[in-house]
Amino acid sequence: MSREVRVELMRPAQIVEAREECPLVFLPLGPLEWHGPHLPVGTDPLNAQEVARRLAREVGGVVLPTLFMGTERERSPEMLRNIGFRGDEYIVGMDFPANTLASLYFPEELLALVIRSYLALLERIGYRMVVLLNGHGAANQIATLERLAVEFCHTTSLRVLHLLAIPGYTRGEYSWSHATRGETAIMQACFPESVDLSTLPEQEPLANTQFAIVDDRTFRGEPTCDWTLRAEESPHLATPAEGEARFQAITQEFAEVIRAELANLA
Repeated sequence: MSREVRVELMRPAQIVEAREECPLVFLPLGPLEWHGPHLPVGTDPLNAQEVARRLAREVGGVVLPTLFMGTERERSPEMLRNIGFRGDEYIVGMDFPANTLASLYFPEELLALVIRSYLALLERIGYRMVVLLNGHGAANQIATLERLAVEFCHTTSLRVLHLLAIPGYTRGEYSWSHATRGETAIMQACFPESVDLSTLPEQEPLANTQFAIVDDRTFRGEPTCDWTLRAEESPHLATPAEGEARFQAITQEFAEVIRAELANLA
């Protein structure tokens, strides 16, 4: 049986013992956000949660309760046109007009205050390194977490590392696809009961504006001629095995980075 790494299920003596062995703590986070009709709204933080728990068992440390919180900003006119809109709409994040439910996006300044308080409290109780395991790829969320990481690394004794829970992130080789094959696969791997592909039409391609399912190349300014999801990114192609492979790849990649940071602390 693997050791318990979830702080909320550990007794004080267990937490202290784990901290003395490895003064590392993970904080997984991400917003409750629309991920198409086929995926749970907690896809981003649940992905971060799974990665954090695997990493804690691999390199040491403990995992805080997942923070279901994140932020977004309005889409630029250029991005809106790439997705298939006119370009003059006011659309925040993935909250497209056709969605049946709005996402719970918090103002970025509120997210910053919460994370700042977390970091100060964790330093106070004796941790030396915090990994912000971020499941959400919004530019303003990444910027907020990176800014706080830099500040705390330079003004406190705490080493703060921000990692986006996407394969290839530390090498700059990652994709921004949303609710497509990759994210569907990771949810199939860890929460299969929360995935329902029957909510999507089998006839493809899927219109970006209708389902708010968007692939990486579209986000990077290379939309299809009819503003639809590319066939190879279809959620219908996802498998639990692919999701498990992604988790293993992320864990291996991030474990190497974290071990190096822990060595520097020592």
